[in-house]
Parts: sequence; structure tokens; C-alpha cells
Amino acid sequence: MKKFLIFAAITLVFGACNSVAKFQPQIEELAKTWDSTTSQVTEFATSVKTEQSNWANAATSMNVAPEAMEKWDDAAKAKYAEIQTAANGSSTGIAGIASELDGFVTAWSEKSNTMKALTEGLAAGKIEGDVAAQIADLTATATDANSKLGDWKTKFDSVKAEASKAQQMFADFMAASAAPATAGKK
Repeated sequence: MKKFLIFAAITLVFGACNSVAKFQPQIEELAKTWDSTTSQVTEFATSVKTEQSNWANAATSMNVAPEAMEKWDDAAKAKYAEIQTAANGSSTGIAGIASELDGFVTAWSEKSNTMKALTEGLAAGKIEGDVAAQIADLTATATDANSKLGDWKTKFDSVKAEASKAQQMFADFMAASAAPATAGKK
């Protein structure tokens, strides 16, 4: 019986090592993809937050004092309302992307713990749970992240273009509003 237990223990040890070794290439490749995707998502999330802050400041600077608006005719007030609607749309668009990213980054961080457990388990020679299922889940998550990242970048570029357009509309509006006042002064 003692010989059987020793044989079983040795078989179990070699079997476990062999099991981990067969997943090594998949885990290593997934780890590279995961790290790259993490960097891309983090970089993009940072740029969105920065743009959101910059846009908030720009949108604030597009406000006009009510006293100044009292001098405007109805057409000028309507144009200003159009500009403000465009600016608010840009604010909403950027906030929506930022919110989606925040939710995604939270879920990504949780999945990163699973990725870390796989890489640490690989290094230790022992991985817990259904390794194939974990690899498949993490691979699907990384693929989904890359797809979403492409979609977010497209939306973000569109929102930034709309924000820039709103800023230009405001600058043109203010220049046109000031032109008649300065043209009359000589």
C-alpha cells in the first residue's frame, strides 16, 4: 500500500506539472495580449478624462452673461441657443463614453485578477480551477476590449469633432456679435 501511495503521489505531481505545461504557451500569449490591451485601455481612458475636463472648461467659457444677452435680437439669441445645444450634446457624448469606460475598467480590473492568478500559477507550477475555461473567458474579454476600444475611439473622435465645431460656432458668433459694435466706433 505504501508503494502505491508513493506511486500515486509521483504520478499526481508529474500529471500536475504536465497539465500546467500544456497551458504555458496559451497563458504566455494571453498575458502579452492582456498587458497590451490594458495599456491601450488605460491610455484611452486617461485621454477621455483629460478631454472631458478640457471640454468642461471650454464649455464654461462659452457662457455669456445674461446682461450681455439682453442686448441681442431674437436671431442672435436663437443662434446662441443652437450653439449651447451643440455644446451640451458634446458634454453628454463625452460623459457617456467616460461612463462606459469607467464600468468597463472596473470589470477589466476584476478579470485582471484572474489573469494574474493564471500567470502566478504558471510560475508556481500549479493552477487552480478549469484552466481552459479561464483562458477562453479571458481571451474573449480581451477580444471584446479591443472591439469596444475601436468603437469608443470612433465615437470619441466624432464627439471631439462636434465639440470643436461648437467652439468654432461660438467664436464665429462672438466675432460677428462684436463686429457691428466696433464698426460703429470710429
